[in-house]
Amino acid sequence: MAEAQLRDLDAPALAALLAVIDTGSFTEAARALRISQPAVSLAIKRLEERLGTALLVRTRKRIAPSRPGELLAAGARRAFEALGNAMAQIANEHAEPSGRVILGVHESLAAYSLPAFMAKFLRDYPLVELKLWNGRSAEVERELTAGRVDLALIVNPKPQADLVIVPVFDDSVELFHCLPGQKRSDAVKLVESMPLIFVPELMQSQDILAQLPKRKIGVTRLLPCSSLELVKSLVIDEVGVGILPRRVAEHNTRKKLHSLSPPFPLYRDRVALVRRYDVPQTAAIRVVISELSAHCKTMS
Repeated sequence: MAEAQLRDLDAPALAALLAVIDTGSFTEAARALRISQPAVSLAIKRLEERLGTALLVRTRKRIAPSRPGELLAAGARRAFEALGNAMAQIANEHAEPSGRVILGVHESLAAYSLPAFMAKFLRDYPLVELKLWNGRSAEVERELTAGRVDLALIVNPKPQADLVIVPVFDDSVELFHCLPGQKRSDAVKLVESMPLIFVPELMQSQDILAQLPKRKIGVTRLLPCSSLELVKSLVIDEVGVGILPRRVAEHNTRKKLHSLSPPFPLYRDRVALVRRYDVPQTAAIRVVISELSAHCKTMS
């Protein structure tokens, strides 16, 4: 595309396109941008005339991007991110990091990954107000997508066009017990004779449970729980065998937990630091990303 054509793709028109795609409505886009609906329609029309193709299609429930609209929107998000980063860098080049940053993270993940990081970070950056938002990884991802958290540590995040996903360390979900003197050769007998404790909402737990019958392993009793920490506590007290992430099982425990994987199945996890493309890179956000990434490397 010629330089003159690129200049015609003005930022307000691109912002109008993104607002319509994000809200699925010209009316909601106009409200979000605080302009009139005809102004939004005119901006989209200018883009379509310049590019010679339709950028939006109407479905029964909402307005969605066409294939050219998806491509232009993805490019616009990257361009806005680059501009936002440049402006933030200019504004904060010599400023001490300050302001609020909301970090979303699963509670059990936070319990083993954040204490050492938080202690050092809060000492080194007293002007940064770092807040934590806790929930399951799917809930954290929704909060990030909705813009209610700035950054997130997410287990197995789903790729999305508007997210930057940077893997920081790996984990694995396995079967653990806390009974002394048990041999691996007795693993099947152990699982078949004790309750199997797990969090049913976790995809990893469901995957492992689905594999057990395929390996001709019978489970006498299932004991669903509401949290990984409760699963761990029950395993430590020798109530049964538990399905746990290895890092949760090994963190700050008064008794050693023993893995039964192998021979039992396990589920490999990848933990990633995730942010939205369009979140302005303030000095505070940049320093959280930098320090948290460096901390996570020590856990690899």
